[in-house]
Amino acid sequence: MTADTLAPDAQPAVPARVRAPLDRDALRTDGLIAAVTLGMLAVPTLLIGGLFFNWGWHWLLLVIETAAIGAAILARRRWPLLALAGLVALAAVHVALAAPLFPVWFAVLVPLYSAGRFCRWPGRLAAAGLSLVASVLAAYWITTTGGLAGYSPGVLVPFDEVLRLAVVVWVPPMLLFSMTILIGWGVSSVARSEAAVQVAQVSSRRATEQEERAALARDMHDVVAHSLAVVIAQANGARYTRDPAVKDATLETIAGTAKQALGDVRLLLAQLRHSEAPDPVASLDDVDALVERMRGSGLDVRLERVGGRPPLPRTADIAAYRILQEALTNALRHGDRDQPVHVRLRSAGPGVVIDVHNRLAAAPGPAGHGVSGMHERARLAGGDVWTGIEHEWFRVRAAFPAGLA
Repeated sequence: MTADTLAPDAQPAVPARVRAPLDRDALRTDGLIAAVTLGMLAVPTLLIGGLFFNWGWHWLLLVIETAAIGAAILARRRWPLLALAGLVALAAVHVALAAPLFPVWFAVLVPLYSAGRFCRWPGRLAAAGLSLVASVLAAYWITTTGGLAGYSPGVLVPFDEVLRLAVVVWVPPMLLFSMTILIGWGVSSVARSEAAVQVAQVSSRRATEQEERAALARDMHDVVAHSLAVVIAQANGARYTRDPAVKDATLETIAGTAKQALGDVRLLLAQLRHSEAPDPVASLDDVDALVERMRGSGLDVRLERVGGRPPLPRTADIAAYRILQEALTNALRHGDRDQPVHVRLRSAGPGVVIDVHNRLAAAPGPAGHGVSGMHERARLAGGDVWTGIEHEWFRVRAAFPAGLA
């Protein structure tokens, strides 16, 4: 990677009507490019002028043209087309004066490249036109002052002879100048593509972070809502009993539920701070402990297992457990506690189906965050959930295929 493709050039081209403020880092880079380019070309220029030819007053023209080319390189980002047009006009003067060839003119390739790199389409077309003019000037100089037509410098050459030779000689400089602009355009296209990829990556990363935060919010809702529902149910039950043993058992259940909820919340907060932190412990392997906690809260949960449970991916296992937890929490909060809550876990081909149904204590209201969270969890984990009223029972049916990531 050259200095010309570092950070200053990595910025997208600025439209002609909206110019960015002067970038001093880019100006320093262009100054270095001008110094290195002109310094390398100064060696053959001085050797040719000092050893082989007597340039006389042309040395003054050389100084002027060298300064003009250096200024064009410095202005190549903000005014690439103007810089190129100025050099073409100066080249026309050079040809009109029949001045000898100065090797420093090869530095014009830098402004040509810059026109393709930093101009928009209208500017590139104008730069292509200027490059054609420059190639015609180069061909004319070669056939006249360069001596290709066999005439001495300053002697008027017949027009048809110049035209015949210039057509042949015109092709190489035309291809060189045009390819230089095309290279600049290609670099610009690559830079724009890389910028678009970076924007897409940033957008994807932000979407992933938002999804992770939404997942954490769902976990927090499930943990807090479930734990508080159990604690409230236990506390209300303890208010109306006079049996010290029952009160002790109730307080023990409350303490255990709060302790587990505190641990889950701490893990969630750790995951929020560090994306690589482990997920809170949640798995269908812990269904028995979950059912026992709900039974301790006064909910008559009847668990039925049908068939073995195939192993689920971690994301599906967590989602299945959280959906079951949310369904039992809703049954505790909104269901008829005088009626049992039926939970069935069964294998269905290469997967697991969870079926929870209970009687409602009152007419159902609009779906809350818990129900919508179930659907979102299942979708993100590759499963499916159905919730609704069926034969006067509120049912939650979730299915998770095995083997999905």
